[in-house]
Amino acid sequence: MNADIKNSFLYNLDPRTKMFLLLSLIVIGCSIFDPFAVALLLLLAYALYRFSGFSGIQIWRITKPLLLAFFLFFILNFPFAQPLPNETVYFYLLPGQHLPVTATGIFSGLASAMRFVFFIWTADLITSVTPTSSIVLTMNKAKLPPEASIAIGIAFSYIPVLKSEISTVIEAQKARGASFESSNPFRKIKAYIPVIVPGLFISILKGQEISRAIEARGFTNDPLHRTYRKSLKLQMKDFFVMLIAFAAMAAVVYFSSKKGWFETLFTWGFLLG
Repeated sequence: MNADIKNSFLYNLDPRTKMFLLLSLIVIGCSIFDPFAVALLLLLAYALYRFSGFSGIQIWRITKPLLLAFFLFFILNFPFAQPLPNETVYFYLLPGQHLPVTATGIFSGLASAMRFVFFIWTADLITSVTPTSSIVLTMNKAKLPPEASIAIGIAFSYIPVLKSEISTVIEAQKARGASFESSNPFRKIKAYIPVIVPGLFISILKGQEISRAIEARGFTNDPLHRTYRKSLKLQMKDFFVMLIAFAAMAAVVYFSSKKGWFETLFTWGFLLG
């Protein structure tokens, strides 16, 4: 982790504030179905990345493995979106007027795909700027069982490790002559199948190593009363960030549930007048 990230505003927030920010962003993302609004959320997440010291190249490395999933989310969602009454059908994917392609379907697929990227971005950002020890301490402050807190903390911290391991497997497969670059999406999916098995095997081995390391450090000896080197204390900037996050979350949930905003064609309807 470079010095710019460690000196950033987001990194130096209380971990409880960052967890609340993550929860707020997830709730906001789940409440918005309009692709234009989701695109604004992506811009917000990108701005948070850059504000936290991440370079454009680092963000692209995080995003590149998600492109295939983005395509799959789009393909698996838009054909099954229910067209609105009297909505214009551009064409049909199957003979006999089956699987109509409409604006609702296209925007629904785009929104689902972009929301997936948004969720991954926000989870990766928060876990990248929050040390594992802080996550564990936050869970304990929330009165969660110590076993649960350490498990959740390790799961959060393992995300960047897993990405690195998968990248290593992909590079090893490329060295053996495997090709992952194809314009055909189905061939591209098939090419990634040999990555899944070694990736799962590495994850199991890493889990066993972590388990032995935890036992060697005496975690199983009275975990309820263990002490921590670092203590947590909320500062004014933490209250400010939580206030903004709560206000934004409450506003989006209210207008989405009570006023019907942020539906699939919300912005599109305004553009068409």
